[in-house]
Amino acid sequence: MRVLCLLLASTAALPVQAQQTAPTPAAPAASQATPRAAEPEEEEGEDIVVTGTRTQRGAVIGDVTPEEQLSPADIRSYGVSSVTELLNELSPQTRSGRGGGGAPVVLLNGRRISGFQEIRDLPTEAIQRVDILPEEVALKYGYRADQRVVNFVLRRRFRAVTAEAEDRFATEGGRNTPGGELDLLRIRNDKRVNLHLEYSQPGALTEAERDIIQAPNAAAVGGNVSTLNRGAIDPLFGNATTLGVPASAATGAPALGDFSTTRNVTDQGAYRTLLPAQRTFSANGTYATTIFGNVSASINATVDHNRTRALRGLAEVDLDLPVGSPYSPFGVPVRLSRAVDGIGALTQQVETTDLHLGATLNGDRGRWRWSLTGNVDRDSSNTVTQAGLDAGALQASIDALDPLTNPYAPLSLGRLPDDTGRSVQTQAGLDALASGPLFALPAGDASTSIRIGASTSDFSSQSFRRGVASAADIGRDIANAQVNLDLPIANSAQGVLSALGKLSVNGNLAIDRLSDFGTLWTLGYGANWTPVTGVRLLVSVTDQDEAPSAQQLGNPSVTTPGVRVFDYVRGTTATVTTVTGGNPNLIADNRHALKVGLDLRPWTGRDINFRADYTRQSTDDPIAAFPSATAAIEAAFPDRFQRDGAGNLLRIDSRPINFARSETSQFRYGVNLSFRLKSDLQKRIEAFRAGTGPNPFEGLRPPGGERRPDRPPQDRTRPDGSAQNGGRPDAPAGGAGPGGPPGGGGGGGGWRGRGGGAQAGGRLQFALYHTWHLTERVTVANGGPVLDLLRGDAIGAAGGQPRHELEGQAGYVNNGLGARLSVNYQTGTRVNGGTAAAPETLDFGGLATANLRLFADLGGRIDWVRAHPWMRGTRISVQFDNLLNTRRDVRDQNGDVPIGFQPGYLDPVGRTIRVSVRKLFF
Repeated sequence: MRVLCLLLASTAALPVQAQQTAPTPAAPAASQATPRAAEPEEEEGEDIVVTGTRTQRGAVIGDVTPEEQLSPADIRSYGVSSVTELLNELSPQTRSGRGGGGAPVVLLNGRRISGFQEIRDLPTEAIQRVDILPEEVALKYGYRADQRVVNFVLRRRFRAVTAEAEDRFATEGGRNTPGGELDLLRIRNDKRVNLHLEYSQPGALTEAERDIIQAPNAAAVGGNVSTLNRGAIDPLFGNATTLGVPASAATGAPALGDFSTTRNVTDQGAYRTLLPAQRTFSANGTYATTIFGNVSASINATVDHNRTRALRGLAEVDLDLPVGSPYSPFGVPVRLSRAVDGIGALTQQVETTDLHLGATLNGDRGRWRWSLTGNVDRDSSNTVTQAGLDAGALQASIDALDPLTNPYAPLSLGRLPDDTGRSVQTQAGLDALASGPLFALPAGDASTSIRIGASTSDFSSQSFRRGVASAADIGRDIANAQVNLDLPIANSAQGVLSALGKLSVNGNLAIDRLSDFGTLWTLGYGANWTPVTGVRLLVSVTDQDEAPSAQQLGNPSVTTPGVRVFDYVRGTTATVTTVTGGNPNLIADNRHALKVGLDLRPWTGRDINFRADYTRQSTDDPIAAFPSATAAIEAAFPDRFQRDGAGNLLRIDSRPINFARSETSQFRYGVNLSFRLKSDLQKRIEAFRAGTGPNPFEGLRPPGGERRPDRPPQDRTRPDGSAQNGGRPDAPAGGAGPGGPPGGGGGGGGWRGRGGGAQAGGRLQFALYHTWHLTERVTVANGGPVLDLLRGDAIGAAGGQPRHELEGQAGYVNNGLGARLSVNYQTGTRVNGGTAAAPETLDFGGLATANLRLFADLGGRIDWVRAHPWMRGTRISVQFDNLLNTRRDVRDQNGDVPIGFQPGYLDPVGRTIRVSVRKLFF
């Protein structure tokens, strides 16, 4: 309640404009009765500030208006090529604090789609509008309320072939990623055809190329000998436990004095990759049309193929030399550790193929909307890992004290059988949704959305590891249903409880029946209140059951030696054996979430809005990957760890667990600000209309050939009488003026939207968001320790939870030239490791990163296009990721960087530069 009062109190500072009449909403699209031949093409003139009402074409259902809305000019200011890239840029605005943390729900023209694959590769020039909406809208479309909603509205007409070539390289060297894309798109009203092809080939990056300091390793090309019990090897060498083998031992038995306390060392950095060599190919096709007269239908198919090749270091061989061996002068058994460089590095090759087929039907029946979506996915993975050399026969000869078997001589050993793994996951699902009004209330219609669905999944795997074969087959069937109800309480426009403004409440109930787990319930309720124009308050409460995945329950147990982990107890990086797989004893968790959100638009004539969200979530029995090795975790789960007599960590059982409870709360607020800039072309058009300047379009040709004869302007108006051309009744419809190219910017044949959109002007944009983490606590076990991730505790290898996070963006675009800067900052954390008797602290420094994109839409420079017509539709971009080449600095209590936290491990690539050339052919 205190937080609610705080948010409401902030509205007291609003200027008087917030209580004025709302701006006139955008006029509705042309009547469906209008003949198709008379439909006006969409154009991009000066933008109208709208409030996202239901009357807009492609708006979402319900009474929740967008928190932010982007016009074509706004979209161009990001300088990105596809829907995927645009969503990445919008992540500060689309991030949810509700606990989902993933990508937002994506809609197309206010309707459900079969999956994000259907629109992920669409060029941004095809987008007419983007609406960003709160999590409550997800409920109206049958989704859960832990993701924001992004609605993409496409142009009515568009056609283009898009080609892009790019190369990305690291400024520190060692990594290069050439690639290319080809896209074909045609949109004509409800019909859409899209084919997208993409290929990239990132190169490998080795540890040597980032100067990685290697962890201590007894194996070396020259060989080292050590005792089996870590004791002193011989009084002649004092307390030394490891000795270097002399080079002369390769041709004869060495004497005791030939060995050295200086170990042989082989830097394997050139034989280990931080990032593998990779080849990726993607094909994505979509066809959409109308069937049965008024039902929109779409089908989408994708193929994503990926192949990687990683280097895992040199093959290593351990040979035990017994007392009495002709090649061992020691009085105790010793172990000879050798690295073999004659056969190159061991490799791991992974090949994955993901297939997707989705279909959607959307229709209306009276005032009700309905949709039917179906998906089938098949993901396969094949892994081949070289296991090393087979020294079994050599060890047998050594054990037999064979005088002809010199363990120090060059090795000619056969290979062990490769470790192999293959998995196939198949999923299929069908969802049906219906939404519409139920009955009338004084404040408006009560509305509902009802969703029913079913899905099935199967995961099968076969593996062969270190001579042991294993297999698993896990399946799960789910039947689910969800209902959402919205009830309007007050509506000042209807004269119902006018003092309250506009108020509605909602409730939702969902049930999931899992074949292998049981029944799960979700219950939620909330309110949507607009007391005055420019102020909106959203409150929601959700109780949700969440089951572990089928893989978390049933994956086979896998033992993997040689895994590096950080041991917080001893403050060192340890090489251990890990056990991974499923845990059949996992139980469902239960989440209780509260969100209070405030959206402010204090000035109706300015493009600025403030957002503030408070979220609090507590989870009973949360499911988690097994945490890092801290003293508190080890005390709570002693059977998951194994140490030797000296306290060295040897083994970790990393299978997932249930904690007893987790609590998290945060306050996130930010501002979005945009200024419209008048372009040089706009100024020329105004001068031409005023009779003080020449026609700026004189001499230009439309795409594809000769300029068509001038035609008289057509009186294109909306049903309400307003001008079609962006609200400019003085602008000639269908063209830029006498002598200019014909209109149709949305259709791939006109100037608007195709050559940089200069007529719509430029943009200067700013966005800044601050996330303040108030609570991050985990109760490890009932009666066990409580870990405060904000005050020195950790459950992961990346340290605790930063208390503050900042996300900032600034963008400028005008006259075809643009720049965009993104800045992110996280405060540092400290982990209080070790034990009470021997504390070990680890400091994770703050991290600030910046990305810069510079781009030139050559088609936006009309003089250039007149001289060089090929520039039309061409964009050149240069992008700097991690501009300052910063990495998080991690130090132990002595000020040293632990082996496992070297900068090259935390961010292998560092700063990269991406150069791309993109061309639209109309």
